[in-house]
Amino acid sequence: MINAIILFLSAVLPAIFILKNSGFSSKQLQLSLVFAGSYLFSVTVIHLIPDLFLSGLDPFNLGLYILIGFFIQKILENFTSGVEHGHIHHHENRSYPVAYLLIALGIHSFLEGSIMTNSLHDHHLADSVYAHGSSSKILLGIVMHKIPAAFALMALLVARYKSKKKAMVLLLIFALSSPLGLFFSEYLSHAQILPKDYIIIFFAVVIGGFLQISTTIFFESDPHHKLNWQRLIITISGAALAVGVQLSF
Repeated sequence: MINAIILFLSAVLPAIFILKNSGFSSKQLQLSLVFAGSYLFSVTVIHLIPDLFLSGLDPFNLGLYILIGFFIQKILENFTSGVEHGHIHHHENRSYPVAYLLIALGIHSFLEGSIMTNSLHDHHLADSVYAHGSSSKILLGIVMHKIPAAFALMALLVARYKSKKKAMVLLLIFALSSPLGLFFSEYLSHAQILPKDYIIIFFAVVIGGFLQISTTIFFESDPHHKLNWQRLIITISGAALAVGVQLSF
C-alpha cells in the first residue's frame, strides 16, 4: 500500500507544483530526466535483467519478449508525443485527441506499476540477492522517471484546456494507473490465476519497455552526439546510485 501511495503522489505533487507556479526551469527538468533515465537503465541492466534470466525460462524466449516490450513502448510513444520522457509539447494539432495520449500514458504507467510487486521477483529468487528489496530499487527509478513526466503532462493539459480543474482531473487518470498496475499484478500473483511462466513473460515485456524509455532519454539528451561533461557526470551519477542501491540491499 505504501508503494502505491508513493507512486500516486509522484505524479500528483509535480502536477500541483505546476498549478501553483507559472513556470519552471526546462533545463533543470531535462537534467533531472537524464539522471532518472540513467538510473532506470542501470537498474534494469544490473538488477531486473539478471533477475529475469535467473527464472529458469529459455533465455532466447526471454530475449524475444524483452524485444516485444521494447517495440510496444515504441508504439505507445507514437501516441504520447514523448510526454513520458518529460517532453512538453503543446501539440500543434489542436484537434489531436487527448484521450489517445491519456490512454497510451495510462498503459505505460500501468505496466510500470505492475513490475513493482515483489511476487514477480521473490517467487523464484527466495535465496538470491536479487530478491531482497526489489520493489524499493525499482520504485526509486519509477518515481524519478514519473516526476518529469507529470510535469510535462500537466503543462500540456493546462495549455490545452486553460482549466486547472479539468487538467487536474485528467492527470489523476495518469496518477492512478501505476497503483492500479501494482494492485493488478499482486492480485494475479497471489490468486495464481495465471501460470508462473506467464507472470515472468509479462515481467520481460515490461523490462523491454524500460529499456526503450531509458535509452530514448539518452539519445534525445545528446542528439548531436557531442560530449557534454555536465550530462555525462549526471549520467554516471545516476548509474552509480543504481549500483550503490543494488549493493546496499
